[in-house]
Amino acid sequence: MKKICFFILAMFAVLSAGATDYYLTGNFNNWSSNANKFTQSGDGYEITVTDCFGEIKVLINGQWGSENELGAVTAGDDVVLGETYTLQQGQTNLKVGREGYGYTNAKFKLQIVEGAYKLTFVSGEEYSLVTTYQIVGGYNEWKLENAIQFEDVNGVLTAVVPNLTGGFKIISNRSWDKEWGTNLTTNAGLEFNVPYVMSEKSEGQISNLSLANPFGGYTNAKLTLQVGADGTMTLTLIEGTVNRTEADWYMPGTVLGWDCTDAQKLSPVAGQENTYQITIPEFGADFKMVYGSWGLQFGATNGQTWQLNQEYTCSLTEENIHATDDNARYTNCTVTLVVDYENAVVKFTVASEDTGEPTSLQQTEVEPVATKIIENGQVLIIKDGVRYNMMGVKVD
Repeated sequence: MKKICFFILAMFAVLSAGATDYYLTGNFNNWSSNANKFTQSGDGYEITVTDCFGEIKVLINGQWGSENELGAVTAGDDVVLGETYTLQQGQTNLKVGREGYGYTNAKFKLQIVEGAYKLTFVSGEEYSLVTTYQIVGGYNEWKLENAIQFEDVNGVLTAVVPNLTGGFKIISNRSWDKEWGTNLTTNAGLEFNVPYVMSEKSEGQISNLSLANPFGGYTNAKLTLQVGADGTMTLTLIEGTVNRTEADWYMPGTVLGWDCTDAQKLSPVAGQENTYQITIPEFGADFKMVYGSWGLQFGATNGQTWQLNQEYTCSLTEENIHATDDNARYTNCTVTLVVDYENAVVKFTVASEDTGEPTSLQQTEVEPVATKIIENGQVLIIKDGVRYNMMGVKVD
């Protein structure tokens, strides 16, 4: 008898160790993976959420990953009160109930029928949601829970961001369901005290909004948001103290090498504000100006080429600045860079008394490719296998 009991207990332990748990996650719990667990009940699993709204999905064993996430078949699908929805494995979220409404004491039942996961919205008390708007971005590491909300101040939606730099966007109801960012017609940045009409996310296409001045940032940035009757979203930066992220200037190119090290670094000129120089024994061909180790790249404006002893203005572009004759080499060159940080104007001059005779290079260096990616809403640059943010700071 003891052996039989021991065998039964052992089998129960094995079955318990291999049991599957299910969790409900969504906007209602800031997408916590293990805060709301289904409990087994009859032929399935049940859970009641005090206040459910926005989007949800079911996680197997509280784990993220396509194989563990159960959500919508198609983006925009919803599970309606009193109906059953067949879930699909994948990373598409499922909307709860009607658009613009939340549910108190929302009860869900999960059943597994012939290998299919079926979620029934059993019951709940419907209420109207008040739409709120938040600003989220690099300043808070793109975390929804830390996004700063626009509050009604004398009838105007207002938000204050302690340190506004990098990319950002506007969202509603602390969710990624609706996003507004760069105006896709102008592709311009946000200027001080200039109303900016944002574009809404459409078919997955949205660009993070950034400040018009790539060098700039604002402490205690006060922004207002106007929501038009037609859905137009207008953002205005009305207050803030300008600051600049400090970084070094580099001049990578064919002659100096396509790196951002001391060999390509320009030095500040004593007594001349925002002026930098580098002296090169022999120089020529193409190059670009880089602020912060590939963070910001300034290149040719409309395909311009450079000649000795003439001043040129760079543009914020990845296009190299070529010489009028890329084969010519000049001796004892001094390259001077003058930067107007407030207006984001970058000018350079290559000075030399040498006329330069065309020569052929013994060896041509190949420019390494710098690739831009978007990760967690942040623009990163990958160069030689190393990841940098837009200000050239290495990202682990």
